[in-house]
Amino acid sequence: MNAGPESLARSLVCIECGAAHALDYRLECAKCRGLLAVVYDLDVLRRRGPAVFTGHGLWRYAPVLPIADPAHRVSLGEGGTPLIECPRLARHFGVRRLLVKFDGANPTGTVKDRTSATAVGAALQFGFTATSVVSTGNAGSSIAAYSARAGLRAFIFAYERASAPKLLHMSATASDLVLYKGVYDDLIGLWDRLVEERLFFDCGASRNAYKQEGKKTLAWEIGEQTGWRPPDVVVAPVAVGEIFIACARGFREMHEVGFIERMPTMVAAQATRANPIARAWSDGGRLQPQKIGYTVAEGLAAGNPGRKGEWVLHLLREHGGLAGHAEDEEILAAQRLLARTEGIWAGPTGAGSLAVLARLLADKRLDPGQTIAVIVSETGLKTEAELPPRAGVAFDDESLRRLVLERLRP
Repeated sequence: MNAGPESLARSLVCIECGAAHALDYRLECAKCRGLLAVVYDLDVLRRRGPAVFTGHGLWRYAPVLPIADPAHRVSLGEGGTPLIECPRLARHFGVRRLLVKFDGANPTGTVKDRTSATAVGAALQFGFTATSVVSTGNAGSSIAAYSARAGLRAFIFAYERASAPKLLHMSATASDLVLYKGVYDDLIGLWDRLVEERLFFDCGASRNAYKQEGKKTLAWEIGEQTGWRPPDVVVAPVAVGEIFIACARGFREMHEVGFIERMPTMVAAQATRANPIARAWSDGGRLQPQKIGYTVAEGLAAGNPGRKGEWVLHLLREHGGLAGHAEDEEILAAQRLLARTEGIWAGPTGAGSLAVLARLLADKRLDPGQTIAVIVSETGLKTEAELPPRAGVAFDDESLRRLVLERLRP
């Protein structure tokens, strides 16, 4: 567990009707059933400035996270991931400056570790002995690992077609691993009924304000890593919408307290096979749930993002953001490009945001003269893919020298 500064969280407020609630375990507004957001004492941030943040990693930002007791701040060393300058990739796209926020460097190889830290911390805070999540892979392995770290039981309901590395990780760390048939949307409604019975702590992405806050540290880190001069554009992968919402909240907090002069334009990146938010934004209409099949970007496979998706759509329209989507083939091409140009090996879910950026630039919907940051949310080391040929060659001095010289020819 991780000690640190005081949390400045003060209440929960409904994003629909504005009703305030105490900081207890509540998943929706008591008056209108709207989603809730954590509210902080930003006056303290204004007075004290960035000096309020101490230590390293995710819990450096404990003042803007909702876990009050330092004993409940579960950690495996998450956060503090690199913001990488990518000059060769920038030249490839004709962009002035391109940054990659590589969250595959987290302990379980995924951005989910940020929300697992605050979700499992909140489970401890409210006296739960078990956690649970419905997952296509990354969330399951992350919640299982953090629950084990905290000494809690973890009921992980995992997509049967999740990649083998993710399943191996979940089977190693989860107290209870259950594989489900169908897609995420098929099970989440049934699982939500058990959440209502409080059989376990809700570590899902749909409603839990405490879980969502962990991903806000992405924005705070980008703010600090750029010397409080954030990029013009931030591209975030979107399934249900936690990363997008949390980052938008983080940048807004920074702007409200005067740490940054302007908020970046936020871009919501989806897979074409699961793109209800991008379609609604493009059409100018309401969010329509989408029946989805398999996509290589497993972490983006949500056809019905529910109220969180509506929240994303509202933020896009309110702040002049953009939304886009990319086909599986484009996502795999972006994955290869990122690896070959900058040495960053990301999984397809992580590369989805880069694929959408490529399409938006090709369609001239983004200004290439801007500074653009792309959130790459997972490592490629958790990817299950076809291996290259494994047939070896026996060399002698001459054959080895000949091969190298042939390969070096221009």
